[in-house]
Amino acid sequence: MKQSNITRIWNLLYPVCLYFLVTAAAVILLDVILPETVDSKLLRQLLTSFAVLPFLIYQYLQDARLRGNGTGRTYFGRIKIPVVDLICMFGIGGCFAIALNQLLGMFQITQYSASYAQVTQTFYTGRLLLEVTALCIVIPMAEEILYRGIVYQRAADWLGVRTAMVISAVIFGAVHMNLVQFIYASIFGLLLAYFTEVTGNLTGAAAAHMAANLTSVLRAETNAFDFLDQNPVIRTVSMLGLFLISAAGIFCIVRQERNRRQNDRSQ
Repeated sequence: MKQSNITRIWNLLYPVCLYFLVTAAAVILLDVILPETVDSKLLRQLLTSFAVLPFLIYQYLQDARLRGNGTGRTYFGRIKIPVVDLICMFGIGGCFAIALNQLLGMFQITQYSASYAQVTQTFYTGRLLLEVTALCIVIPMAEEILYRGIVYQRAADWLGVRTAMVISAVIFGAVHMNLVQFIYASIFGLLLAYFTEVTGNLTGAAAAHMAANLTSVLRAETNAFDFLDQNPVIRTVSMLGLFLISAAGIFCIVRQERNRRQNDRSQ
């Protein structure tokens, strides 16, 4: 049965709406159990992400079941990614994230976004274990299931791969609701959607997302990357070098995945 464009748009947006509705319900419940304070904000965010995961997984599996019945692109999720490729995508995600942050830092975009400062105060509280658990594991898993596993796949079924990459990336950026993260997440979302498409699996995008968030945590809580910002020359050279490393890694991943699919077809 052919769906109208309005129905298709709703199919793209309602999982995002559901995500925020469940999150809001979890927040209301937490107001009774764990009232919001400066120290509890990130823990509350972690708990709400856990609460929304079952809904996302259910919807993701429903979509996968429909594709298995002949609707949409049936290969998605059936291809296993070798551990070496996952490690490579983890490294690419980290390198690309550092370079992208340096690029945005050169334009001093943060001074135009007061809400971004509030986000950093919420997420980076000095509790490294909690930050790694929430920002580098649970939240990336939830977001990848939603934005690449559901939104991107539905958009690709409807509008094709390239348009879907842009749409899913823009939605991913917009939901962060501040200028800095909108630009950063939209650009990074393109890479994550590309990994999803090339590999036919979410795990590579999730690995890259986790690595990106890990670099942000380490930058905020340690001096691990301070040497990259010693002067404009080092900042520029390191940024370009990390972008080149990312590009080389992407090229290798694409070539390996292409060869793997060709081998699968010939068997």
